[in-house]
Amino acid sequence: MMSTLLDNRYRVLQVLGGGGFGETFLAEDTKMPSNRRCVIKQLKPIADDPKMYKLLQDRFQREAAILEDLGELHLYIPKLYASFTENGKFYLVQEWIDGQTLTAKLKSEGELDEATVKTILASILQILDYVHGKGIIHRDIKPDNIILRASDRHPVLIDFGAVKETVSTGINPKQVVSSIIIGTPGFMASEQAAGRPFFASDIYSLGLTAIYMLTGKLPQELGTDTHTGEVCWHEYASQVSLGLKATIDRAIQFHPRDRFTSAKEMLSALQSDDRTAMMAASTLPTVAIAAQGNRIPSQLPNSEAQKQFRGTLAAENGATLVPSLGRRRSSKRSGIATILVILSIGGLGALGVFIAKNVKFGQNNVTSTANPTQSVPSNPQPDSFFFLADSAFQEKPRAESQVKSLRDKGYNQADSFLLTDYPNLGDKKSFQVYIERFDNIDRCIVQLKIYGQKNPDAYCAFASKDANASIQRVTAADVIPKPKPTAVASISPEQGVRDYYGLINERKYDLAWKRLSPQFQVNTAKGNDSFLDWWKQIDKVSIDKVRVVKQTSNSAIVDADLAYYKKSGGVFPETLRITMTWDETSSTWIFTETKSR
Repeated sequence: MMSTLLDNRYRVLQVLGGGGFGETFLAEDTKMPSNRRCVIKQLKPIADDPKMYKLLQDRFQREAAILEDLGELHLYIPKLYASFTENGKFYLVQEWIDGQTLTAKLKSEGELDEATVKTILASILQILDYVHGKGIIHRDIKPDNIILRASDRHPVLIDFGAVKETVSTGINPKQVVSSIIIGTPGFMASEQAAGRPFFASDIYSLGLTAIYMLTGKLPQELGTDTHTGEVCWHEYASQVSLGLKATIDRAIQFHPRDRFTSAKEMLSALQSDDRTAMMAASTLPTVAIAAQGNRIPSQLPNSEAQKQFRGTLAAENGATLVPSLGRRRSSKRSGIATILVILSIGGLGALGVFIAKNVKFGQNNVTSTANPTQSVPSNPQPDSFFFLADSAFQEKPRAESQVKSLRDKGYNQADSFLLTDYPNLGDKKSFQVYIERFDNIDRCIVQLKIYGQKNPDAYCAFASKDANASIQRVTAADVIPKPKPTAVASISPEQGVRDYYGLINERKYDLAWKRLSPQFQVNTAKGNDSFLDWWKQIDKVSIDKVRVVKQTSNSAIVDADLAYYKKSGGVFPETLRITMTWDETSSTWIFTETKSR
């Protein structure tokens, strides 16, 4: 253990961890009356050239300022107390979160119940919505980086990857801001492993974290579909509701474009699936099925777990209420107990049908012939199956033409069938074109959420040769949240440019700085100090012409002919291409990028 004080102030108490980036210590602040405990991260920059080291040091300070901003304005991100350099190493001093990581919790107590997992997901998604809104990608979401704080049991997100990138950048000065691979194998999306992370990469990592909470399985313990690259985990999660499965499946899609577009969208889907399930379960007929084993509370429409989660959803957005984080009931208890489970059959929405087919308890199998979610037979015309509907035609040639078109677009499972072959769908003599067949509703809903973006008329339904079977129709509108109306700019882009440089000429640099997007501030403006250093050399900026190149209701690209009059003398003309977005909150245009023309 270190015998001397770091920064002549911090006494190291123990080593918390270490790796390629440096070490992490638990320390106490000797200059605080309470000897406040804190976490110190020692980061080892890779830089042999003194000039390169100075560049990295400057960037380290800028990234530390970002962490300070994140922690100051959000209750569930650790605060940054200080940053300093000593003996050629960089140090961050952060708030110590007294609590238990998700990894530690599962090791000591076992997998979490569904209501608890949903609550944790909702909390982390709210944090990500805030972080992504700042233009920051976390890049290392995993069970070890989510701590359940002891004081209130609320999840806290730790260990952002931005500063790690700074200290690990190569020694080529031209590549100071180049992206390197930050993250943990298994929890990293493929594009992140290739050094190109997106906001959707955090969504992917959170989805795998949810699977770990529900099943206790790390990504390396799960199989992968060799054709699609998707993670196979349902076999370990028979107790998980169909709605939550569908939400997680979309989060962990292989291609970023197939995942949720934002943390807010995933949060909406998480809440929507639960509400839809409640509505469906409360309005459907029930059938009693005798089974041997334990009751799974989260599958029942009015279980205490789901009541608890509904209470959480009703809480204010800024402070999600967290119930006591309990364990899921084990399905491996010895002994046989016969119970009566009331299942909702034929439901709409994300809950769909409780899968009672071939339920296994110990060595005994119980099969309900009343439940339509049975495996699809291998013959061309099975007795029943779920399908993702595309369109229907009265003439067979038109249906065949549509099937060919879909297959040409990559939907290799597309086909058609005569509706009258499945009496539960009605007696209309039309040919139903579908994208794919499924053996259960949740898999169909996962694809519906994706395909429904392209075809709003698409839906999932159940085809059966039993005329009395329920159709169980779920439409795209049921599972895809309606987009919120986009903000419409009330000031022209040309005026937005003139207003911005008007602030510069009036020496209102702080206001001008706030009209740059967070990512622009980090990547291009190079910190507030550099921003001020530049503009304090300029006496004034004149604007000759501003031309709109492209404009939508809330974004624009313009070309501006400018001239900078330096205080030291001389005039320097420049034409800038400026990319702008409209910020409804401040009613101003925000600069997101500028390029010389």
